[in-house]
Amino acid sequence: MIERPLYLDRIRPFIGKPIIKIVTGVRRSGKSTLLQLVRAELHSQGVPEECMLDINLEVYANRHLKNPNLLYEQVKAWADSLGGEQGYLFLDEIQEVESWEQLVPGLQTEFLVDIYLTGSNAHFLSGEFATYLSGRYVEFEVFPFSFSEFVRLRADDGVVESMDEAFDIYRVLGGFPFLSYLGYAPDPCREYLLSIYDTVVLKDMVERESIKDASLLGELLPFLIANVGHTFSGRSIERMLEGENISISIGSVLKYVQVACDANLLYRASRVDVMSKKVFKSQEKYYLVDQGLREAVYGNNDRNIDQVLENIVFLELLRYGWSVTVGDKPMSTSDNGKNLSVKSDSPSREIDFIASKGSRKLYLQVCYLLADESTIEREFKPLEELRSDYPKYVLSLDEVDRSQKGIIHRDIRAFLLDSHNLLR
Repeated sequence: MIERPLYLDRIRPFIGKPIIKIVTGVRRSGKSTLLQLVRAELHSQGVPEECMLDINLEVYANRHLKNPNLLYEQVKAWADSLGGEQGYLFLDEIQEVESWEQLVPGLQTEFLVDIYLTGSNAHFLSGEFATYLSGRYVEFEVFPFSFSEFVRLRADDGVVESMDEAFDIYRVLGGFPFLSYLGYAPDPCREYLLSIYDTVVLKDMVERESIKDASLLGELLPFLIANVGHTFSGRSIERMLEGENISISIGSVLKYVQVACDANLLYRASRVDVMSKKVFKSQEKYYLVDQGLREAVYGNNDRNIDQVLENIVFLELLRYGWSVTVGDKPMSTSDNGKNLSVKSDSPSREIDFIASKGSRKLYLQVCYLLADESTIEREFKPLEELRSDYPKYVLSLDEVDRSQKGIIHRDIRAFLLDSHNLLR
């Protein structure tokens, strides 16, 4: 069981505090394992085993506990048996319980319990659910392994390989933890990844959101997955499906895209004016929770390497809590007093990512290789013309450092391995 300090360090300050800890993320990303790590830490601090109660609500033997009244009675009996000692309650896949959002705060109020939940669909924290929990919970989103976690896992498994060899596997098959048990053999890994995809689509999208026409969703999702990192609008998707003789309204397109985001399958990056910070209502980009799912569903991760690299960097920024947008249409203006401007005669150029975290900001370009002068100009020029004190990066798979004019060039692999220092 690999340690995941990125997440444990965030949870640790809240352990034992009267606030509900909710761990979210796509299925099989390691949420349950993270709760096991919390349990192990409590145990190392001297918390007795009987003071911790685990209930996985997707286990068949616990199917009766989806009834909130029965779950309440079981928790009550356990809490009463502790005789006033602090208890630690771990509930896996809490969204399986009807009216859980009313039950859980009551458990915290009535009993001396520290509560940890996991859930696989972001929708269960939206709307009226969040109203019941307002001010009572803190959320931690878990992603499949980062490249640095992947490398550490390979080392723990006794695998000796170069950074290039490790990254070649990672960028194709991704970071879902269970793949290590399959030895990263391509065919079994793809079968497993397809099973994750099918489960997410069926349980967290079709069933949970009561989607009546699953066939339309089945046509739309592969298109979105194939086009990660490409801009599109609801209308462009509608036209694409019309070309395949599939009739679907823009409203349905937007609904299904949102459902995919709620299922932690896709992540949206809004397009903003780099200077005025105006958010555009269309031409957004979407990224996939793990590049291995793209390989399993669509293939071509090797052929579409630019898209895959962009997806990997986007997810790494999310892991470290950065908000990420896509930059568009530079215009001369200021950026919070940072004297941020571009030359008035320069053409509009996209900046792949504008990442923000509190008062910090990063500008990043991502590409495969800086193969010639035209590619170098394409990647560096938008950042060069963006006069700002914030760090600016060009990331590629080149091993030769091409940093220039205050713009930092990094090998993507080295950037990912050093992300704990750069992004935390």
